[in-house]
Parts: sequence; structure tokens; C-alpha cells
Amino acid sequence: NVSTMLNYCSGKDDYKDMNDDRKKNVLDERWPDLTIDKADCIEYQVFWKHEYNKHGTCCSKSYNQEQYFDLAMALKDKFDLLTSHRSHGISPGNSYTVQKINSTIKTITKGYPNLSC
Repeated sequence: NVSTMLNYCSGKDDYKDMNDDRKKNVLDERWPDLTIDKADCIEYQVFWKHEYNKHGTCCSKSYNQEQYFDLAMALKDKFDLLTSHRSHGISPGNSYTVQKINSTIKTITKGYPNLSC
């Protein structure tokens, strides 16, 4: 939705802790919390809770929480931005303008990113 920010749509904490160990491990492999260790990420789920409450609640009429995370991982696989950025000359550890990164993401996904520093 290019006309509005899709953040915190429900205005409340709608996240339900995940209990399926296999799903938690898969999610940690593909969408890890980079600020804490794996065990704490899986146990406390703070990062996933934040992401779901901020973004997932905006699609809760179409997708439940499990479907939201499955869709997020499918999109990550479809648009492997790290590999795609490298193929467009953008690599970790270097500095680029927001415009350069935005235009590269738009080229890759055909969508309009909204990045800022």
C-alpha cells in the first residue's frame, strides 16, 4: 500500500508466543534476532513479537500470525535482497545513499521501498 505506512495497525499486542519448536528454529534460521543469542531469541521471541505487532497486524484480516511469518519467509526467499544487492554492486561494509538502495530494491522487487536513515 503506497499511500500509507503499514505499522501498528491494531494498536495493541496481538502476538501469541509460538510453541512449535520446529517452526521457531526455522524462523530463527531465516529471520533471526541479531541483537541476542539464538536461545534467548527462541525463548522470549521479542523480535518476532515486535515485527508481528508492527507489521503483521496490518494484514491480520487476510493472514493469521503463522501465515504472516510463512509469507514473510517466502518473500525473503523470492527476493533475496542480499544476493540481489551484490549483483547490483551493493555489498555489506560499504556506504551507499538511501536513494541507491531504494532504486535497487525497486528494480529487484518492482515495489516501492520506504527506507530512511
